Amino acid sequence: MLEINKSYTGLIVSNYNSQNINVLIPLLSEEFPNWSVDKIKSYIGTVIKKKQNIAGVLVAQNEAFYYVGLLVYTFQQINSENFEKNQNKNSFVNGLIIENLVASSPILQRQVFLTLVEEAMHIATNNSCTFVELPRLDESYALVKRKYENRINNFNGYRTILKI
Repeated sequence: MLEINKSYTGLIVSNYNSQNINVLIPLLSEEFPNWSVDKIKSYIGTVIKKKQNIAGVLVAQNEAFYYVGLLVYTFQQINSENFEKNQNKNSFVNGLIIENLVASSPILQRQVFLTLVEEAMHIATNNSCTFVELPRLDESYALVKRKYENRINNFNGYRTILKI
């Protein structure tokens, strides 16, 4: 179970397990602008109800306890042959897949992304994962790129893999 962590940036990262999804709607509306509120609530409600070894939601709050970031993740297994060359076709590796990553402010986006990805890396390590999969890295991920540059692998130009 993730404990509440306060980083040097003043951001507080924690698992979100509450059924009160309304406080997350502003962040989720940014990620899903074409979805109805009911569809957003259904999606996040489904993720929150899953066991933490299947999926989860991390939130970042500032010191005033406003939600400034959100990360939705799932655990998946992929064939190790897809991950590393010369691996057994019947061998699989565990990974944490970042499905959605949202920040409330473009000004804070890089720091929020870094803080949430750092926590995702801790969760992945604690769950015996070999990798964390991110969306394709753009300028929003500048701090993530800098911190994990020696662990980054692009995967089909669509998603990015961070080796653990």
